[in-house]
Amino acid sequence: MKDRLERIAREAGAHFQRRELSKISSKEGHANYVTNIDCLVQEFLERELTTLLPGSQFIGEEKENQALTDAPTWIVDPLDGTTNLIHDYRTSAVSIALCEGKKPVVGLVWQPFARELFYAEKGKGAFLNDSPIHVADTPFAEALVAIGTAPYYEELEKKSMQMAADFLHSCADIRRSGSAAIDLTNLACGRTDVFFELRLKPWDYAAGSLIVQEAGGEVRMPLIGEMDYDRSTAILAAAPQCLEQAMEIFGRYNRQSHNR
Repeated sequence: MKDRLERIAREAGAHFQRRELSKISSKEGHANYVTNIDCLVQEFLERELTTLLPGSQFIGEEKENQALTDAPTWIVDPLDGTTNLIHDYRTSAVSIALCEGKKPVVGLVWQPFARELFYAEKGKGAFLNDSPIHVADTPFAEALVAIGTAPYYEELEKKSMQMAADFLHSCADIRRSGSAAIDLTNLACGRTDVFFELRLKPWDYAAGSLIVQEAGGEVRMPLIGEMDYDRSTAILAAAPQCLEQAMEIFGRYNRQSHNR
């Protein structure tokens, strides 16, 4: 299954590089785009993944979805980093998670421009191009922090920037890639030490969160207090050495709340 899943992801990502972009539309929220490539890749993935695992369900960004159940379910972002692709920024990924019992058991993120394939299975570790990976042990004061700005939610803009500034003053520096899947995998292989975004959808974080956890990192949903892969909510991920102080900064700006 792993080999077939990797082949499916690579074939999906090939569409990013074929200059097939011909249609750009807007969805709800500021600068929230969908392209013909998002839709083409999702249709391909739904067909291939449900054939790979007969009877499985499929949740994807570019469709109306049912609630996550205990049944085997693929949670997929066909093109994480759509705005990047539109600008030829070359930082976009295919993100695929397989959930059982409402929890990820397989996570794969394929970054075709960098030719990097991240893969994890529950309890079996995390890998980059088949080599084992682990989060870094960098002290918090020297940490590199990846941020997401929740750009589709104007009410979160100011808070996101205030939190980013607080991290910038407490750590070494901050980075913004435009792809939560890539941010999470960068943390998993030790390139960064903390990641946060104030609102993400399950297809943004399902695969990457498992990869981080299998690489020895920690993932939290601080606004709801439990890991629920059917939620749109804030995500904070960190290497263990940085988790407590990252959570402290997060807590300065956020109270317990529930986002759907």
